[in-house]
Amino acid sequence: MRGARLLFDGMPRRDAVSWNTLIAGYSSLGSSTRLALAAFREARGSGIQADRFTYAAVLAACGGARDGRSGRAAHGLAVASGLARDAFLTNSVIDMYAKCGMIDEVRLVFDRAEERDEASWNLLLSAYVRMGWPEVAVHVLVWMHRSGVKLDSFALGGILKVCSELEGSEDLRRMLHGCVVKVGLDLDMFVGSAMVDMYAKNGGLEEAIKVFDCMPNQNVVVYGAMIAGFARLGNDPCPEVRIEAVRLFSNLLRMRIKPSRFTFKSVLEVCNLTDAVSCGRQIHAHVIFNGFQDDEFIANALINLYSKARSVNDSLRCFHMTPKQDVVAWTSMITAFTHDENFEKALYFFIEFLSIGKEPDQFTLSSAMNACAALSLPATCKQLHCYTVKSGLDQFTVCGNSQIAMYRNIGDVKASKKTHEQITCLDTYSWSSMVLTYAVHGHENEALELLQKMKDCGVIIDNTAFLAALIACSQQGLMDEGTGKITGLEVTPPMPVPSPDAKGGGFKSDIPFLDKKICITRA
Repeated sequence: MRGARLLFDGMPRRDAVSWNTLIAGYSSLGSSTRLALAAFREARGSGIQADRFTYAAVLAACGGARDGRSGRAAHGLAVASGLARDAFLTNSVIDMYAKCGMIDEVRLVFDRAEERDEASWNLLLSAYVRMGWPEVAVHVLVWMHRSGVKLDSFALGGILKVCSELEGSEDLRRMLHGCVVKVGLDLDMFVGSAMVDMYAKNGGLEEAIKVFDCMPNQNVVVYGAMIAGFARLGNDPCPEVRIEAVRLFSNLLRMRIKPSRFTFKSVLEVCNLTDAVSCGRQIHAHVIFNGFQDDEFIANALINLYSKARSVNDSLRCFHMTPKQDVVAWTSMITAFTHDENFEKALYFFIEFLSIGKEPDQFTLSSAMNACAALSLPATCKQLHCYTVKSGLDQFTVCGNSQIAMYRNIGDVKASKKTHEQITCLDTYSWSSMVLTYAVHGHENEALELLQKMKDCGVIIDNTAFLAALIACSQQGLMDEGTGKITGLEVTPPMPVPSPDAKGGGFKSDIPFLDKKICITRA
């Protein structure tokens, strides 16, 4: 822009087009909003009559800088000049307010507009999508359809994207899919990838596969959305289903389509979930080949992959190769050392993390607490607890859960109980960890009472709580007490659970499996 400005200053005569070009140039840079506004004031001071293109460039500069105050002033000047009635300038005003997050002004300008075109409707729709208001965006889409506005790929792609974040809206997703087919955009690459992403994010993997298979020319975006769908399945599906993502990735390479960073991240997450370390190593080679080894998200996925394989040296190598070592990378590395039972190294890494001035999150502290708990260091445990309270991260459930386990390992039942009582949002692990704390430290009655309270509150009885109750009963040979207290409890997920033996407090495994739940019945 410096050369453009020198040429502009050397012009003997400047008209509106010259000023518009200069202002638009500053506006396109994004970081030169102040210079764009200064050029606009200079143009007005020189007596140049601003036209709609002048105001459009100024409004674009204000929107790019999220400068709503200057944008409102430019809007006022456009209204005063009589140019704001034009649909072209109306769209520029709507776009500016939308980028500044001023949704009320967006709707006011749209409702009062004398002229509207398809771009006006699409900008209104995208404004609500940008604000994260999917329900209102859907109403705008219906309004567009009833007003006879032609739905294009921009409008439908945007609404499909925002609806992918909505949970429990299967009917809405099918309605939008039908609308896409009806207007003939089901083969459009942009709309198709948005539909795949919408279904995949909400567990509709079969529908996502059908949409994917119907698309004639799949690109890297569509493949990335489909692979990410398999990565989002959680821990429930069998590995054979999830490993389909690796086959898709192989097809992507076979078609000589260059994978994106997002694609690599998703397929590595699948390898993590399926413990496919050998496959992950091959994908790591492709990451290096494509020059993405410096991406922090891919690096975190690789650290976790090698951590699960107990290959902590490979995890450390990936960590050091990442130029941007954020809190997630450090947390992944601390967790990797903890999984490898190298607890001293995990704590050393945590101390080094603090020494360089970085702020930990709740997961970092949780990993450090787990390492500290394994080492049974009372003084260090209390220091970590104090740091958690001081940083305000004690409000997170994951920190409270790790703190219960940490105090259990050093034998401080009172501290574990106090932590449990202070957790504002208890999850299954919070309850079961406290039941186990009581059980292993000889508080059998408290363990059984808490287990009953857990059941009364409708909390799922997991394996940890169940086994803790059995330990509590077995320690004093409470056969009748044990079978009476835990009769009818359902445990998920299933595992071979022993029952207390009346002779000597031993264990015997004689509990049947019924429909993926373990049921205890009195003999």
